Amino acid sequence: MKIFAERNSVRFKGEIPLEIKHGTGITRDFSSCGLYFFTDQQICLGETLELVMLLEHQNLGQMVRLCCEADVVRVEPECDRFGVAVAITRHLVDAARDTPAGRT
Repeated sequence: MKIFAERNSVRFKGEIPLEIKHGTGITRDFSSCGLYFFTDQQICLGETLELVMLLEHQNLGQMVRLCCEADVVRVEPECDRFGVAVAITRHLVDAARDTPAGRT
């Protein structure tokens, strides 16, 4: 598992809703190889997660699904939620067709 402190890509701040396990989360920041998000679900260090982010396609006006597999490298309890850092191990970008109101 790659150590998150070894960042080798530019990080961007931004709140992107994501689906995780049987619930949701929202990103705080992200890069091409990882992201940090908040969720109310309990996540375990070392766990492998499947994340789905719905992004608006800039030119086509449709939603695009960014599906990621990621390893949890840090979990920080914060009030009534958890901050979670993950290293992305695999991703797939796909047009989100037949999704009412942009939801899966």
